[in-house]
Amino acid sequence: MLQAKRTTLITLLIILAGLYLMGCGQAQPVSNQAQSSGIESKVSGVRGGNLTCRLTTPPKSFNYVLSADESTIVAALYMLTSRLVEFDHRTQKYVPGLAESWSMAADGRTSDIKLRDGLKFSDGDGLTTDDVIFTLAAIYDERTGSPAFRDALLVGGKPIEAKKISDREMQLIFPQPVASSEPYLINLGILPSHILDADFKAGKFAEAWKINSPPSSIVSSGPFIVESATPGEKIVYARNPNYWRKDEAGTQLPYIDQFTIEVVPDANNTFVRLSQSTLDIADRIRPADLNEITKTAGATRAFDVGPGLGIDHLWFNLNTADSSGTPLANQVKRSWFANKAFRVAVASAIDRESITKITLQGMASPLYGFVSPANKIWLSPNLEKIEYSLAKAEALLRDAGFKKGGTAEAPVLVDAENRPVEFSLIVPAENEARKLTAAVIQQDLAKLGIKMEIAPIEFASVSERWTKTYDYDAILLGLSQTDIEPSSYANFLLSSAPAHQWQPKQKAPATEWEARVDELFRAQAIELNQEKRKELFIQIQKIMRDEMPVVPIAARHILSASNARVANFSPSSVFPYSLWNIDELFIKP
Repeated sequence: MLQAKRTTLITLLIILAGLYLMGCGQAQPVSNQAQSSGIESKVSGVRGGNLTCRLTTPPKSFNYVLSADESTIVAALYMLTSRLVEFDHRTQKYVPGLAESWSMAADGRTSDIKLRDGLKFSDGDGLTTDDVIFTLAAIYDERTGSPAFRDALLVGGKPIEAKKISDREMQLIFPQPVASSEPYLINLGILPSHILDADFKAGKFAEAWKINSPPSSIVSSGPFIVESATPGEKIVYARNPNYWRKDEAGTQLPYIDQFTIEVVPDANNTFVRLSQSTLDIADRIRPADLNEITKTAGATRAFDVGPGLGIDHLWFNLNTADSSGTPLANQVKRSWFANKAFRVAVASAIDRESITKITLQGMASPLYGFVSPANKIWLSPNLEKIEYSLAKAEALLRDAGFKKGGTAEAPVLVDAENRPVEFSLIVPAENEARKLTAAVIQQDLAKLGIKMEIAPIEFASVSERWTKTYDYDAILLGLSQTDIEPSSYANFLLSSAPAHQWQPKQKAPATEWEARVDELFRAQAIELNQEKRKELFIQIQKIMRDEMPVVPIAARHILSASNARVANFSPSSVFPYSLWNIDELFIKP
């Protein structure tokens, strides 16, 4: 019987929607290696009171299956659903959630699951294996249009079969062997079939539980229920009276009576409200704010948790047509971007050390691939660092047919047809750290004679451009990774995936190396030998490092703050950071 493991394996790769924008919580477990010694040990709490945290972008739905951004996942998945398996960020072990036990057969295909006795939804209706089977069906149904969870729960592009044995016992039968079942069990937040089945059968599941739905219509299996919601501004949650979890003393969780999420886009406002104790919790605060809080004796505490799994990188537009099939204009720029030497030259010209040490005030680590240094288990130990070298960059460009003209003070790079190399870099207007990083990149590339214009636009428009219209030259975003487990990168690595950022949703791999990554990724997903699996994933990292479809920049540290009155505060380096143990947080007497 498997109830706990040491590594974290949550497969959901969140489609970058709010990376480094959310102030209350954002992506899922890994290590707390750099966690501050000021974080308190877990203790039994007392019930009562209200805590408030901030998000910088508004949640879009209470139906987590439709989540494509981190704020919605926080508001819908973590507040309103319980999963079959939970993860304790303190011990780095899986622990029972709704499932009191689970085990995997020797063939790696059949997982036996037993639910806890007496489970109930917030409305008092029983939670059984029928609800698990219903939730899987709703996620897999193409009419639902789940942007992330469907892919996270597919195995080799095929769904997992669910077989009911009794109201408490069932089997999940995987279409092929999997290295572990937990990446799937932990992504399955259980929804009430007695509430949502009618919408599902009518093909209207995607319309259920909108952010402006009556709170009474939303039934929870998680720690809270919705008390009230003001779309775009605030959500107030109340304790779920039928929540399954209790502490060691037998007290039903969560401890707090209310939990309020407020949308506070402005970082200055966040800092002021933390100082005034009108906000209790904020994640991903600015380095300057952490420094100020640390040196100021007040009610607010700040923590540098160390590198998060989320990363910052830039990529170039390699699409030939938009999502409707209409050919894109300006194929001249695409010819530059599609040139591997051009991408590698840009990577070599960026001074990561300066960005991480100076621009980001030492609260970031240089990045050389798509795997964060926070991922100690799966990061390739031999991945070649990207040397900051203008000489190497110039040599690569010269060999690729580019020519450097102008003056020493104002160089101008042109292509083989004497066209000046110019492009725009889109960056979310709400994200100060990325705008500062973009300014350094602009200066670095100018030394090569490349004219790069920084284009700050609202995040919603950034997302629209790279996922639908493909109307851009280059974008500085990254990945909001939820897990260290290799399979969690599916939505990014697979050529057919929607978060294959430089050219998503390919009907067939556009290049031989992308086809090879697809092949290696599918091989590692079914490899039961840990060492062989790691070698496959290392090969993927090497290919991505060599081909440079994304130019790695930095892995920013997770900087969290809380009011001193918040007990059991234990921020993690992985999503949802300070909120992973929301049901354990309480207010000190």
